[in-house]
Amino acid sequence: MTRFGGLALACWVALAACEPAPRGPRWVPAGASEPRRGGTLRFATAGAIHTLDPAIAYDEVSFYALHHLVDTLLDYERDGFELVPRLAERWQLEPDGVTYRFWLRDGLTYEDGTPIVAADFKTSLERALRLPDSPFGSFLADVEGAAALSAGTATTCTGITAVSDRELEIRLARPNAAFAYVVTMTFTSPQPAAHVTAAGDGRVDGLRRGPLASGPYRVEQWAEGRRLVLRRRDGYHDASRGYLERLVLHENVPRDTQFLMFERGELDAVDKLPAPDYLWLREQPAWAPYLHTRPLMNAFGARMNVRREPFDDRRVRQALNFALDKQHTYKLLAGTTVPSHGLLAPGMFGRDDTLAPYPHDPARARQLLAEAGYPDGFEVEYVTVPDDETEKLAQSMQADLAEVGVRMRISLVSWPTYLTTVGRADGPAFSFTSWVGDYPDPTSFLDVRFHSRAIADEGATNDTFYANPELDRLLDRARGEPDREARAALYRQAERILHADAPWIWDYHRTAVEVTQPYVRDYVLHPVWIRDFTSVWLDVGPDGEPVPR
Repeated sequence: MTRFGGLALACWVALAACEPAPRGPRWVPAGASEPRRGGTLRFATAGAIHTLDPAIAYDEVSFYALHHLVDTLLDYERDGFELVPRLAERWQLEPDGVTYRFWLRDGLTYEDGTPIVAADFKTSLERALRLPDSPFGSFLADVEGAAALSAGTATTCTGITAVSDRELEIRLARPNAAFAYVVTMTFTSPQPAAHVTAAGDGRVDGLRRGPLASGPYRVEQWAEGRRLVLRRRDGYHDASRGYLERLVLHENVPRDTQFLMFERGELDAVDKLPAPDYLWLREQPAWAPYLHTRPLMNAFGARMNVRREPFDDRRVRQALNFALDKQHTYKLLAGTTVPSHGLLAPGMFGRDDTLAPYPHDPARARQLLAEAGYPDGFEVEYVTVPDDETEKLAQSMQADLAEVGVRMRISLVSWPTYLTTVGRADGPAFSFTSWVGDYPDPTSFLDVRFHSRAIADEGATNDTFYANPELDRLLDRARGEPDREARAALYRQAERILHADAPWIWDYHRTAVEVTQPYVRDYVLHPVWIRDFTSVWLDVGPDGEPVPR
């Protein structure tokens, strides 16, 4: 092709891409009464996949891919937090409270036909403990012998035993009622020792291009940074999953571009919609059945170092909670928030649903400030990161606090600076904060953020430096409590303590939003996995093409 011809074609493509697309659904479901197999579902992310190594991957985009590639002993129900067996046929916690037993399903295989056996789980779990660059070793800290393997003073983990090809035993050094949630995480998915060794065990890039698939899909092609193609694999054990023939994930596609592609029919699902697109969709009755929303396992607000003035006075912390108007947050984030009363998100085990968020009450805030010795308020620096949303929220909070006499100066720092300074005892006393749990149990939230064990001079996850012996006792009791209802009651007590002591300004939980084409059937936003297409099918015509409206 001549240079002129290439330029002309490029211009034509650009002009065609700019043509306005229809503003309503362009296709309708074909009307099938039962799920059908086949078809390709296309979606995109604004970021890139960093790795497909389950022992290394710890970012949202990589998880989207890995969730479809690998299975774990346990998983979650399709639309909630309840645990269900996956590769395990059954499991139990022994009466000693520290021994977990898992029995595998019969006939499980990897994508190449190799049988999946209990020893493969031991290989993966020990690999996560052994690899210096794995972020998952701490999740196995309660396993007997884990510390010795991580430190290099042992060659195997004594608490993990393959009793037979189909039975796995994991013994803990102390009771941890939440450990069953740990084995849902993708780093615990099995890999045969021979495959790990061939890939280069101990090397960060050993399985980077992909593990041996134990889930419903396998890697067909990966053009890094551009496109990952997953294909349904033969021999998968669960006929209720893996209806799609292919999943195509387009990487590094800006969010506003994604919605344009969706309207042109180039994508079948789009999440994290820009505010104008989401607000428009929300007002369109034709799109209502295909717009999915759900609160996720997260919490956002502002942290206060309770050991530094003026935040060492609980009345000040409560006053700032009363000063914040959560309706401003809701409007600024286009209605994608749920007001919070604490760290645990809606629907989570242990959450006290009777506990109301702090109301917007400036008069009460001024009264508390006066009682604490600040009748005229005070000046304070608030640290946040350069991001459109966090800056808007900071400015809104600045106005809310000014109403009660608190004069807030906003300081912007880079993400690296934020991450390295906020957890330090001498770091910012007042700053933006957020938390996303790894699994839906309070140990992944309350223990990490507010137990005194999580306080350190540098890099503290308890970056409020809040220490309450009563809370510590509750969290320690709940961690080992085998009775589920008794555990939940302990966590409700913990929530009430934290609500009253207010080491955070409790602001909101963020809601996930996704829109799908009308022919995408049986899709639900999952509260843990978020984008889970394992049970999705396409209701298209006999030729495999969408049916025009």
